[in-house]
Amino acid sequence: MFSRLFRVISLLAVLCVCGHAAEDKLFNMNTDMEKLIAPYIEKARATFPAVKKKYIAGDYVREKRVLDVQINLVDKDGTKEMVFVFVTQCLGDRFQGIVANEIQLLKEYKKGDEVSFTQDQIRNWVVVDSLGNEEGNFVGKAIEAFDSGIVGVFFEGVFKKGKFEFKYQDAQSAKYQNSIDGIVSQEIISEIAKRLKASYEKKRREGQKFEEGEVFYTYGIYDFRTGEVKP
Repeated sequence: MFSRLFRVISLLAVLCVCGHAAEDKLFNMNTDMEKLIAPYIEKARATFPAVKKKYIAGDYVREKRVLDVQINLVDKDGTKEMVFVFVTQCLGDRFQGIVANEIQLLKEYKKGDEVSFTQDQIRNWVVVDSLGNEEGNFVGKAIEAFDSGIVGVFFEGVFKKGKFEFKYQDAQSAKYQNSIDGIVSQEIISEIAKRLKASYEKKRREGQKFEEGEVFYTYGIYDFRTGEVKP
């Protein structure tokens, strides 16, 4: 009885929380897209052991967040699709879960189906709360950034003791569904911060006033396709 009730509750959680799943374009991918997401799949796999440890410890339950992973499901005829699965159980390297997004290509699976899989099948992970705030989802964010072409890289700025300081603020970009945390390198973030500092120093030399210690927010632009940054 408890097991059945748990499955019902789990399915409701999937339907309420995992709206991000249907938005990621992970079917009918061409060779270029496969090449694009390859490093982010590797990043997801490399970071998953720490996520798994927190899941087993019950941290996400206490935080009222859920764990989804992406795996490839395959029909008997060989048709393959990468889908989100809401994780309901972990036993060593074996997992159970519920398909969390609408199926586009497969005939033998549908949203809400229970599936079993192993850790080596996991290609992406995302931890999400009831408001849709995400941690992880490197593959999904890379696809969204590629589709957008350019993404905003947000910073908290402050003028202090005659100098400008800028601190990267992914939380700011996430509000606009444009989170780039984990998919833009620290080198790029540092370069944009450097350029913002030069830009604001120029504004000050030209006469613009900045209050000592007053926090403000700004952003730079990163072209995910060409690698160009602005300012």
